[in-house]
Amino acid sequence: MESNEQGWTPTVSDEAVARATGKTWGEWRADLDGWAIGLDHTTLARRLREEHGLSGWWAQMVSGSWEMMTGRRDPHQRACADGKYQASASKAVAVEPEAVEAAFELPDFAEWAPEGLFTRTSGTPGKSVNGTWSEGGRLSVWLGRNAAGKTQISLSHEGVADADKCEHWKREWRAALARLKDRLEG
Repeated sequence: MESNEQGWTPTVSDEAVARATGKTWGEWRADLDGWAIGLDHTTLARRLREEHGLSGWWAQMVSGSWEMMTGRRDPHQRACADGKYQASASKAVAVEPEAVEAAFELPDFAEWAPEGLFTRTSGTPGKSVNGTWSEGGRLSVWLGRNAAGKTQISLSHEGVADADKCEHWKREWRAALARLKDRLEG
């Protein structure tokens, strides 16, 4: 997939977005350029759901992608007033969700995670883990089963200060989840 003049690279192919929404990225760009310029992210996503019949997920995907296409937002920048960024990583592991959840507790966490301290604040047993990260921001981790029967880990590091730090944390969390996979499956 190619990037546009703003450096935006689609994470979903033209074929997939057209299949799901009835329009390619270029068609969405032309359409939204005609009526969405003055709208904030929330209003835009709501109108895509209500007036264009998109699901909540596709409304977020189309609105966020259009904001990146037009330079209104950097990749990984959250669509909110604070302008913070969000680094994410995911990995499928062949263990039960409870084993992954347990790995977010000390001393296990220190064995595979980046240097820093995670303080758990909430979660749902076998489904999610949430907390603060000593190096700044929050961690939200969702656990679910994928089609292959593995536990899918989706980690989001929210509240990252800038684009450079976001890229740093994306690399760190991807490497950390690879270590976690080796640890749990080894």
